[in-house]
Amino acid sequence: MPGTHNKAQLPSNPTLKEINWYKKQINWGELPPFYHLVASSVSEAEGILEHGFDNAVKSLLDKRNWNLDLLDGYETELGEIQCNKKPRIALHQVFTDRGFELWAQPYAKDVIIDQYVKNNRFMEFKVWDPLSMKCLIRINQLHTFIGFYFERGDKADKAIILHAHKVVHKIITFLQIQLNVVKLDGVTIKALYQLCEKDSRACSDEINIAKIALGEPINRE
Repeated sequence: MPGTHNKAQLPSNPTLKEINWYKKQINWGELPPFYHLVASSVSEAEGILEHGFDNAVKSLLDKRNWNLDLLDGYETELGEIQCNKKPRIALHQVFTDRGFELWAQPYAKDVIIDQYVKNNRFMEFKVWDPLSMKCLIRINQLHTFIGFYFERGDKADKAIILHAHKVVHKIITFLQIQLNVVKLDGVTIKALYQLCEKDSRACSDEINIAKIALGEPINRE
């Protein structure tokens, strides 16, 4: 598809669909496997608040699993659960060997819980199962993809990274409304991106210094 690369344009605030379309236009109609892996994870995270199937976020919001005694809650005659308080959670952003993950953990009194707990009178959830409730979202191999972008990525690769950051921010904001987020920490996508950007610039400076020493022309782009 000659010439497609020159005609393709990416909007200033693109949707995931628009980013994928643009990537195809500049990549001869295909999505490279690594890009597709990351984009699929971003799509899954983006739909976590909309899809009907069970997920970790919906488990957190399931009031049937809330400790009503601690949350000043009750069940109405219609079977609806009302609570005057929201359960406390800690949110942690982390990069593991699998990629970027957003973790949630509950409190028992002032202690953060990181194990299976059931019917603890000090915890604001009846059951906490880390296997199904701790990892809210995962964007597979995002840390590796960010490094790849600074080595030989393109505009679409950068756009999908920035979009991933926006999706995570949206989910965190949603949880801060629905629950009592006491703690929010860890390494954000933006922080890792900026760190890699700084390292990339430092590496570029070193290359330019070496070129000057050898009398070679410097790439000013």
